[in-house]
Amino acid sequence: MSRFRRSEPVTPMELDVVVIGSGPGGYKAALTAAQQGARVALVEKGLAGGVCLNEGCVPKAALIRLAGLIESANSLNGRGLVGEVRGDFPAAMAHKARVVDGISANFPVWLRRLGIRYLQGSARLLDPRTVAVEGPDGNVTLQARRIIVATGAIPREHPACPADGVRILNSHHFMYQLDALPASVLVVGGGAVGCELGYFLQQFGSRVTLVERQDHLLGGMALPARATQLLERKFLRLGTELRLGVEVVGTRVGNDGVSVSFSDGGEGHYERVLVVIGRRPAPSGLGLEKLGVEFDAEGFIRTSKYLETTQPGIYAVGDCKPGPMSANAAFHDARVAAFNAVRGNTLRANYHRVPLVIDSALQIATVGLLEERAEAAGFEPEFARANFMASIKARAHNDAEGFIEVVHDDETGQLLGGCIVGPDAGEQIHMLAAACQSDRGLWFFSDINYTHPSWYEDLGNAINPHAQAIARSGRDLFRPGIFATDVGGED
Repeated sequence: MSRFRRSEPVTPMELDVVVIGSGPGGYKAALTAAQQGARVALVEKGLAGGVCLNEGCVPKAALIRLAGLIESANSLNGRGLVGEVRGDFPAAMAHKARVVDGISANFPVWLRRLGIRYLQGSARLLDPRTVAVEGPDGNVTLQARRIIVATGAIPREHPACPADGVRILNSHHFMYQLDALPASVLVVGGGAVGCELGYFLQQFGSRVTLVERQDHLLGGMALPARATQLLERKFLRLGTELRLGVEVVGTRVGNDGVSVSFSDGGEGHYERVLVVIGRRPAPSGLGLEKLGVEFDAEGFIRTSKYLETTQPGIYAVGDCKPGPMSANAAFHDARVAAFNAVRGNTLRANYHRVPLVIDSALQIATVGLLEERAEAAGFEPEFARANFMASIKARAHNDAEGFIEVVHDDETGQLLGGCIVGPDAGEQIHMLAAACQSDRGLWFFSDINYTHPSWYEDLGNAINPHAQAIARSGRDLFRPGIFATDVGGED
């Protein structure tokens, strides 16, 4: 039962939950709270949908889809298709804008249909239960039993190449101000965004150099070395230059581009530089510090395992708090925080349950515990592996680069997690995530009748021999997946 009584008088000023910020963490929190029976308002000072909709996940998905089609079509030249496919950069950016605008225009309408009050304006907390909103249509004061902060993050600056929005760009400038394809681009940062936008630019015809201070791409994501090495080889084969283990130490902007100095003594000249070295919490201006909400040294809002801040009744979700900075993680936060805000602190955040997906020259997706974390948790990890070179569907699509790696405990057979690299990895990972939360665990895959040929069939083919061998071994088995009994989540 909800803690909030729907029979109480409802006025525009009295609400159960106020959510500040309309990105994936914010709107999912508002939706989840409303579905629990709460009276909810969502406040947004910028563009509806936040960074994810306007300059992050959604526009990137539209652009990378086009890049992938170019690569796929050209790889089939002479195999039934004739002629080279080339990208039209201005048309691609216009297409991206239409996709975003179409969703954004309907965003407030969609929320109102779900019973959520949408307010455009800047929020400020007067006390732990009162939110003042200053908007274009006047000022409103909201009283709320609970407040959820989802103010997101902004691009992190690079001291050696400060973004000017003209020659040196960040991800915001890229989405809004780049109207012509640069002949050459230096992408500074080999994380998810750098790999994704670098792939798009390369497929559309830019000469791309990707520089990363770590000695491999996608550092800090705890991915198998096999996955990052495969991605690096793919980039090199496509013609992207990689400078790994190298930092940018200086830039000089001129009329014809940017001259760049690197830590290894090298130099280069590029028409544009794109700086994507991560994000930092956006200054909220909410006045949280005055209410006793604590921040860490990097400016992230401190939260408990229930995602409640140090001020009871105020929660934080998404990129403004510590944790994975992705839309997937923000959705997870939103469900946890909104449920706890409405029904009391019960659910705990557990990011091992949240799939990680990078959509670049190769799709890479993971969920659960991979080898290092499984060992650290006391398991004896064993692997079920398959290569897409053996996949019928992959060969039919002429897209056989990649692999499946599923991690289970060698002693009990308990399913722990896994990694998929290759075609539609971001879709396939949902099957693996479901199995990790199933009472059947590793044997979940043998219960399914697959279509043939299919990517999911390949996942089953990789796992079934291991599951059957373990079952025949006579050992005591623990069939549930690692999250099957983890109803409340865990740290």
